[in-house]
Amino acid sequence: MRKPIPVGLAALIAIYFLGGMSARHEISPWPQLSAVKKIVVGEKPAAPSRYTFDDKERVIGDESKTAVTCPTQTDRTAVLLILGQSNAANYGGQRHRSDYGARVVNAFDKKCFIAASPLLGSTNTRGEYWTLLANKLIASGQNDKVILAPLAYGGSEVARWAVGGDFNPLLVDTVKQLHDSGYRITSVLWVQGEADLVFGTTAEAYRERFMSMVGTLRQHGVEAPVYISIAS
Repeated sequence: MRKPIPVGLAALIAIYFLGGMSARHEISPWPQLSAVKKIVVGEKPAAPSRYTFDDKERVIGDESKTAVTCPTQTDRTAVLLILGQSNAANYGGQRHRSDYGARVVNAFDKKCFIAASPLLGSTNTRGEYWTLLANKLIASGQNDKVILAPLAYGGSEVARWAVGGDFNPLLVDTVKQLHDSGYRITSVLWVQGEADLVFGTTAEAYRERFMSMVGTLRQHGVEAPVYISIAS
């Protein structure tokens, strides 16, 4: 007679964690449930915000950003193109800012800003760890300047980055903007995969779409290594 209680409790715990993960990474069923809520309850008027977003909900403007002259790239400058989903975007629990002023910048739309969370070019308005990485690269002596160029979307599937996906043209445009600003990308950092795990993408399909994205980079002059993050 007591068995249904632990089973029911386990089910509630599982549902709780599933809901938390789907909300955290903007994956099914969270977007669908949010849409239903908006229809039934209605949307509250948006509160005034310091941020500006594009049609894909990327942060493209922040009135608190400090604009600076884009640094000249030397052989000791790291130019990091950051791609992927929420763990590459502004979903972190802690915000960071440059410890070195204009030596760590967020490059976006052919402009540069002293790096500070959230970074322009990605979704959400919380923290990120790329600025912290840049601080550590300079502190270690490995680089004297770091250019951060993020393009990351919470909940995005690898298919959306491949040729034919809706993020592929934005990837091309970002590479072009960096090139026009006089930058040669030194590393591509890829943090993505949770959405495809949930959706059941096969390893073969994932590899094919990922390599399609890499092929796009190569076709547009990006010779830098592509580093794939491994997350548990």
